[in-house]
Amino acid sequence: RALPDCHFLLVGDGPLRADVEAALVEEGIAERTVLTGLRRDVPRLMAALDVFLLTSLWEGLPRVIPQAMALEIPVVANRADGTAEAIAHGETGFLCEPGEITELADHCLTLLRNPDLRRIMGQRGREFANREFDVRQMVTQIAELYETLLEQKGLRKI
Repeated sequence: RALPDCHFLLVGDGPLRADVEAALVEEGIAERTVLTGLRRDVPRLMAALDVFLLTSLWEGLPRVIPQAMALEIPVVANRADGTAEAIAHGETGFLCEPGEITELADHCLTLLRNPDLRRIMGQRGREFANREFDVRQMVTQIAELYETLLEQKGLRKI
């Protein structure tokens, strides 16, 4: 409501869809919201975003976070499992305690009202994603982990 020109894109589906639709009507933002259902082309949809909001209360490491960062989109998310490892709070996006809806909204508003901050965080996010989520680096880290575990078990390296 604070930004009447703001539009929302909700990707995904589930048993609470009717509740979500009712809440959108109740909040008066249904006409500014698109519910896509399940999609396979999420990165293409993300290209239209200014801010990526992930409200999951539990996640491993959601692929959508590095995907958003690669597109220079700052991320606002709940501090849940893998999200805290994937987002540098205040640098590449914002982390909020689960259930703190006002805090999520405030961080989104901060980014939407500050294009320069959004751009800077987006650039930092891309650098972070390139550094931390590079496939070659991840393979090297996994191989090193296996070697360490084998050594701890007294087994030889492969």
